[in-house]
Amino acid sequence: MQLDSKCDYNSRKRKENKYDYNLADRISELTDELLVSLLTLLPLKEAAATSILSKRWHYVWRYVLASTRTLNFDAGKTLCSLIDLNRDEREQKICKYVDWVNSVVEQHILPNVEQFRVAFDLDDRFSNSINKWIQFALKKRAQVLELDFSEDGVYRRRKSCYNFPHELLGIERGSASTALYCDILSLNPCVYLGFKSLKVLHFSYVDVGQEVLEYFLSNCPVLERLSVFHAPNLLNLRVVGPSIALKFLDIERCGNIESVEICNANLVSFNYVGNEFHLLVRNVPRLSQVSISENCICNNFIEVVFTQLSGCLSHLEILKLTGEEIVSYKRDRVFPILANLKHLELILGEGDASALLQLTCFMRASPCLHRLVLYLKYATSKRREIKYKKAPKCFHNHLKVLELVGYVGRTSELELVKFFAKTAVKLEKIVMKGNEEDRWGKMMKDADAQKLKEKLPSTLELVYL
Repeated sequence: MQLDSKCDYNSRKRKENKYDYNLADRISELTDELLVSLLTLLPLKEAAATSILSKRWHYVWRYVLASTRTLNFDAGKTLCSLIDLNRDEREQKICKYVDWVNSVVEQHILPNVEQFRVAFDLDDRFSNSINKWIQFALKKRAQVLELDFSEDGVYRRRKSCYNFPHELLGIERGSASTALYCDILSLNPCVYLGFKSLKVLHFSYVDVGQEVLEYFLSNCPVLERLSVFHAPNLLNLRVVGPSIALKFLDIERCGNIESVEICNANLVSFNYVGNEFHLLVRNVPRLSQVSISENCICNNFIEVVFTQLSGCLSHLEILKLTGEEIVSYKRDRVFPILANLKHLELILGEGDASALLQLTCFMRASPCLHRLVLYLKYATSKRREIKYKKAPKCFHNHLKVLELVGYVGRTSELELVKFFAKTAVKLEKIVMKGNEEDRWGKMMKDADAQKLKEKLPSTLELVYL
């Protein structure tokens, strides 16, 4: 009996010791150096959340700020949940986000940062805080500055975009582009040094105009990437002169833009999505990637683009023309030779003979093409089957990958696949992508897919996405 009691006592003791061991805060017993190393592995928001654990953790968090050179305030998950909240709850979330960024900015003590990124639904009501963040990033000589104030919901259309402060740069609104070389040394010396470090600049839902953008281009000697999304007051932009270091330019959804001029520049890539605009490209020998998607319906979209790009067509390697126009056949249309083109993307029409004739003409002008992406577009809602008439065979010796986007298994599409299987002698892969509303799996059964494979060379890989 005594033995049993002793055994019970020992068993309880072991359980208590084990319980005590599980409650022990072993992490807090680590040195400050190890704790700081652990927290730097976490995203900035999660690392900041540890400051509420205890007084010591709040102390450790300050050291994490001191050793952080990448400040990425991306609250994407929170942003997605805003649409389900009422107005007051939304405002509380937004204000909490602004307070969070402000607290980090105020506590940061390192002299430099590599990246400063803000991604949340903000507008001109928070201009004072955003202005301070921009000054902070420039004073810290950030190499990457990203202001992304876009939103998933419909609320953005009812708000005023944040307006980039001209005063921060020391320029007046409405300044002519020739007057952009103002006395930059009159600015805060720390801000001035920030221009010397900036390599990437991204604005989304920031009302930034020609004066500000060209000022950055002229005064940032290592700025290589500039992307602008939804800037209502951007009307014109000039990238002119060999002293401008810019290599990658991306302009999307700037609804009032009228013209873009790129002359005597070092640009390598140009991407445009938006309304019809005037493009002037002259003496840009390094330009090898161009993507233009215009929201307009015109019969001469391709002719206009080719005229605008006439000075660089011979050295283009990637060309994407995905405007509203369907590639239609014109008997007298002559394409210039695209001698170095390796990647081509086009919108293909309803699967009739004229579309295929036009496409073969395009491919004749691209003898070195390796990858062809066709967006299958249908002008009518009815799913009528139009068989391709016999088109002149255009044998292509370099095409290796064909991608069909919006593929739903129509007879005309199957014939298109077979056409390329016969004419592209070195074709290795065909990728078929269904659209979101009409996936490939709904239109074609496995048996049909197998039947198609049997009609194609065994060496040709078919991929259904």
